[in-house]
Amino acid sequence: MADLRSTTRRKTLLTLSFVVMISLLLFAVAQGSHIRSDWSDNQTSSISSSTKQVLQGLDEPIQIKAYFTAGLPQPYGQLKQFVEDTLMNYRDAAQGKLGFEMINPEDNPNTQAALQALQIPKVQVQVIEDDRAQVRQAYLAIVIEYLDKQEIIPVVQTDAGFEYLLTRKIKKLTGKGKQTIAVATGFGAKSSQQLQTLQQLLQDDYNFVDVDLALKAVPSDAKALIVAGVDKKPSEMFRYHLDQFRMTGNGVLVLASNVEPNLQAGFQVLPVDTYANDWLLSDLGVSVEPGLVMDQQASRITVNQQQAGFAFRSVVDFPFIPNIVNINKQSVITQGLESVSMPFAAPLTWREPSADKTVLLQSSEWSAVQSGPPFDVNPLLSMQERFRGLQMRPQTLMLAQEGAMQSAFSQAVDDKQAFMAKVANGRLLVSGSSALLDNEFINGENTVLILNMLDWLSHDEALIALRSKGVTQRPLATLNKAERTFFKVVWMFALPVLLLMLAGWRWLYLRKRRNKIWEGYQ
Repeated sequence: MADLRSTTRRKTLLTLSFVVMISLLLFAVAQGSHIRSDWSDNQTSSISSSTKQVLQGLDEPIQIKAYFTAGLPQPYGQLKQFVEDTLMNYRDAAQGKLGFEMINPEDNPNTQAALQALQIPKVQVQVIEDDRAQVRQAYLAIVIEYLDKQEIIPVVQTDAGFEYLLTRKIKKLTGKGKQTIAVATGFGAKSSQQLQTLQQLLQDDYNFVDVDLALKAVPSDAKALIVAGVDKKPSEMFRYHLDQFRMTGNGVLVLASNVEPNLQAGFQVLPVDTYANDWLLSDLGVSVEPGLVMDQQASRITVNQQQAGFAFRSVVDFPFIPNIVNINKQSVITQGLESVSMPFAAPLTWREPSADKTVLLQSSEWSAVQSGPPFDVNPLLSMQERFRGLQMRPQTLMLAQEGAMQSAFSQAVDDKQAFMAKVANGRLLVSGSSALLDNEFINGENTVLILNMLDWLSHDEALIALRSKGVTQRPLATLNKAERTFFKVVWMFALPVLLLMLAGWRWLYLRKRRNKIWEGYQ
């Protein structure tokens, strides 16, 4: 019996040693080669086709210098390796038009002085050394050089979104400068000055210019037009100038709703004019249906309350800011998004659906429409009371059209510009939320959605696929009562019983094996 155990132990040790040696050999070969296999979700560890297209379109060589302090522990060591691997992929995709260097600035005082001249700071990183937490200063920067121009990433904080950031910088360096987006004013539409967060978000890529469409046409250099929240019936000249800009093939974004939120006065909404949205049906073929969409799959908000002389804050589900997960995965605008929010939205429909007209966003099957005005948006009213007696079904909240379009006018209204009756490749987006671009609601995945929308309208889709890479929000699918009961039974009873059965089978197997071995030595 002792000899059998000794033989078994030797065989186990030999097998384990062989596996370890083979693993070390494979690791050494992999480290010295450039063979990679990306099994990550959404291919986050490989560069996308959009990046390859940008790199293959380079006219002149580009040089990237990555300044990383050597010897940093994890996670910074892993971040440095990720940056180096990514830059190797960029170099291979650029086909000789891109080079890079990994530089340790700590070795050269002249290099540190050059970084200070570029206003690249040392950052504080927390490391564990000698069994205690310490703070060290380090460089985690990238400098991109193209001809006589430079772009800087002063701090690489994480690998999430790194490809988008780097490709965006390269595209900015090698492009033709900022594009112009026109913002329509008049009839209650928000001006660019009222969309400060949007301007700050896009200041490196776009210039915004206000234009009163009732008085003049959209500037010829504008690549897209935003109409944010018309709350009064627009004039014929306003509609005509918008129509003719659409006939140029440039994109138009219309944010329409039946209310405008008045957050300064608490949770209140102001209804728009009765005829404010009629022009959308006659000119664009989009019907803004009456009412306000409510969804039990809602975003959460913080509400200030006062009771018995005490003030406190509570978090509640607010059905008028639906958490949208019914997203069109086929559209380049929304592909890769997991969830977005659509505040104070109205339901939309196409007058004449066709193949070039798509639905991008829909509320959940647990949504309904509150009739009005007036509208009651009190966040403290219970869901059960609010949805009692209402028919629940998904509501369409965003529409898109791409392709041939006809003018809504039969002849010119403004003699200062030539009349265009049709366009072969126009682009149109209509949102049921006029507050989508408001400063209070630009956050999270809504930011990605807005950036994608404007790039698509400007016919510049190169960066859209990159933004949603690495998006980590994964909303759970909502289960009905029967499904919840099933999983409760499985986890609470069926799984423990199965584990006990496996344990019993294992015990019987080992007992039988032990008896058989013992009988062999009798």
